Amino acid sequence: MGLPYPVEYRRGVCLPEAALWLDPGERRELAVVSHAHGDHVARHDAVICTQATYRILTHRMGPRIEGRLLAHGEEMPIGEAVVSLHAAGHVLGSSQVLVQHRGVRVLYSGDIRLRTPYSCEPLQPVEADVLVVEATFGHPHYRFPPTAEVVAQVVRFCTEALATQRTPVLLAYSLGKAQELMAALRDSDLRVVVHPVVHAIAHLYRELGVELPHAACLDTEGEWKGGAVVIVPPHLRESPAVLRLGPRRSAALTGWAVDPGTTARLGCDTGFPLSDHCDFDDLLAYVEATGARRVLTVFGFATELAHQLRRRGLDASALHVPEQLSFALA
Repeated sequence: MGLPYPVEYRRGVCLPEAALWLDPGERRELAVVSHAHGDHVARHDAVICTQATYRILTHRMGPRIEGRLLAHGEEMPIGEAVVSLHAAGHVLGSSQVLVQHRGVRVLYSGDIRLRTPYSCEPLQPVEADVLVVEATFGHPHYRFPPTAEVVAQVVRFCTEALATQRTPVLLAYSLGKAQELMAALRDSDLRVVVHPVVHAIAHLYRELGVELPHAACLDTEGEWKGGAVVIVPPHLRESPAVLRLGPRRSAALTGWAVDPGTTARLGCDTGFPLSDHCDFDDLLAYVEATGARRVLTVFGFATELAHQLRRRGLDASALHVPEQLSFALA
């Protein structure tokens, strides 16, 4: 039998007895925000988050949000509950959220990565009674190769493109993935240029203490002289600034690259499974490490992950939410 502590999903994880909202997608008076990616935030009146998340959030959404900031490991009383944030290894400032209320420890994973990141805090292990875990890649199909191997493939792709007088364009989200790439390419001989939106986030990373290698800002209107790798957010892959680069080869950096159809869907030449999420095996390891007696899965392959956890003897079920970044398996 699972613990009786109620957890609901209403466009965000809700703990009704503690009157707490975790990553709600609709505006709330007070919300805990695990990180600053757009699918985890809204224009709340006040947010509980880390300083890094708050800086990035207000950079993107404006300053009219009150920040109640917590360092990782610090506790904050909210009514009868106590909230603390713990590094999630996803992007800079990203957090797991631990809520201690009425003798129960409820842990919301947010987006997590077990593998050691290049440009943010590594995940901190946290024990819990009830776990709400993201299941973006919660299907056995999604097993990622070693990160160093993927980075070596990216460097080879870029080197070969430059050797044929084509500009390698790497498609990576402006928050997190782009900075990971910048850091991962540090020891290569490649010159890196980044789109202005990536450059602005990288500047925030440096202000917040992350040592990123230098990368020039792409001149979106001037003449392109070539000879460099260009990092661009996926939604800008057909923008005038990218079209101005001339002959090019493009690659998507995403866990979905495990699926053969990803490159065609994204309109690029190839893809590499460099992800800031856990793959299936890492999700299983994460769940086990928490020691949770009750596991609720959200996002992505929530139903499949819950099924796999039950097969392993755990009390697990899906919160039955709309899928996050849902794609059909090849």
